[in-house]
Amino acid sequence: MDIVICEDDFVQLESIKKIIENYAAIEDNGMKIVLATTNPADVAAFLENAKADCYFFDIDLKHEMTGIALGSKLREKDPVASLVYVTTHAEMSFLTFIYKLAALDFIIKDNPDGLKEKILSTLKEAHRRYVKMGEQDTIQKLQIKTMGHTRNIDLQSIYFFEASPDSHKIILHLENEYIEFYGRLKNYESLHPDFYRCHKSFIVNKAKVQNIDSKNRTVFLENGEICFASARLIKGLLK
Repeated sequence: MDIVICEDDFVQLESIKKIIENYAAIEDNGMKIVLATTNPADVAAFLENAKADCYFFDIDLKHEMTGIALGSKLREKDPVASLVYVTTHAEMSFLTFIYKLAALDFIIKDNPDGLKEKILSTLKEAHRRYVKMGEQDTIQKLQIKTMGHTRNIDLQSIYFFEASPDSHKIILHLENEYIEFYGRLKNYESLHPDFYRCHKSFIVNKAKVQNIDSKNRTVFLENGEICFASARLIKGLLK
């Protein structure tokens, strides 16, 4: 579960970051902070090309962009990610309803000693929803379990599946990452209309294909990788 934090107070930012990192290390549940910043513009830039699964925002960010405005930008890009506000401004909680931000929780910084407990409680609920989302949203996400962790993978981010040299395993190729997990290729052929079985060892995402060398039966992907097609199945891929 990827997490983003935006808090204008650097000390508070580091405190929230430490709480989450310590919990993730103890539980070994695959949670990771992909962005922790005091500047909401960094989050806005992040949302242009990526997305996380859980966001922790302050409301008053000492910036022309408030946490409420940042939450609105988030919801334009992702209507389902968990959104948590950690703030001293209890009187502004109603704005999350007015702007229909569907915040998971609104944590008040009135008790520093209780802040850790509140953050962890909300983090656990966000992770529970993250796991359930992958179980239910089989059309848009692929949920896999690897190294004891649960991963929800956007189907659109998959480049191809490859049969691993290890028996009964698959290598999932993403833009800049490989994930190996137990499974059989035949179970993923019909997962999405863009997935095509082009070889006994490969299922390719047609939307990620950049070019096809039909003579050498080589498929070039947008991320610079290649996979191969059989003489029989390349015809269907070309079509």
